[in-house]
Amino acid sequence: MPICHTSDQTGIFYQLDGPASADVVCLSHCFGSDHHYWDCHLAAVEGYRVLRYDTRGHGQSDSAPGPYSLPQLATDVIDLIDALSIDRMHFVGVSMGGMIGQTLALHHPDRLLTLTLANSPSHYSQAQVALWQERAQRVSELGVSVVKPALMQRWFTDRAAEEYSPGYAYIDAAFSDFSAQSFVAATAAVCQINTKDELPRVNVPTLLFGSPDDPGVPVEVSEMMAERIPDSQLHWLAPSRHLATLEQVDPFNNTLKRFLADHDSKGG
Repeated sequence: MPICHTSDQTGIFYQLDGPASADVVCLSHCFGSDHHYWDCHLAAVEGYRVLRYDTRGHGQSDSAPGPYSLPQLATDVIDLIDALSIDRMHFVGVSMGGMIGQTLALHHPDRLLTLTLANSPSHYSQAQVALWQERAQRVSELGVSVVKPALMQRWFTDRAAEEYSPGYAYIDAAFSDFSAQSFVAATAAVCQINTKDELPRVNVPTLLFGSPDDPGVPVEVSEMMAERIPDSQLHWLAPSRHLATLEQVDPFNNTLKRFLADHDSKGG
């Protein structure tokens, strides 16, 4: 099992596939899942050197003691690509993964070729932070099952739930395996997101995805991010809620594939 140990000796599981001569695309999953989030999206990155990993506290990576921070999660990525002798990469993140991507773009811009953010906010309101903190408190007392039904409703449309779509089934299983300790630790990190005023400093081509019915990233937030990031484009995925890429797999894949082709440093 491939494991990279970070600067604080946390073991990070990763999977690296594809031709060594191609651009690297790093895929960063959402809160409560793991690198298998991207299984249905591998068609979009065919032909690239694809790096998938489990964020600390998730999947097969170590569940290091919390609280976690976004700079810490971004440093984990830098430690990982340094260990793999990767200079620059296309970074694709969904929700929490996109928060990590924003942190990388602002603090390690020289390591990015492009940035893709799917349903990832630049900031949370005080009410949203309070809601996350309330969830963490309940989880610490009663376990993840106490918040899972409400989160699944926020993450997926009713149709996805009724049909038990592949994306819904995957998150249903992955989140059930998410520990209370990791939930609380990772919640501390996502509550830190606050890049709103710094977005004009993002200096790599950026692809944004949003959903008109995402309760976690309102339409006006997605539009504001697209306005503030200089070289950016915004695409809508609908019908969907927060985990829009899992409900609109083909539209996401097709758009990402075109974006990466337009910015392939190898000219492939």
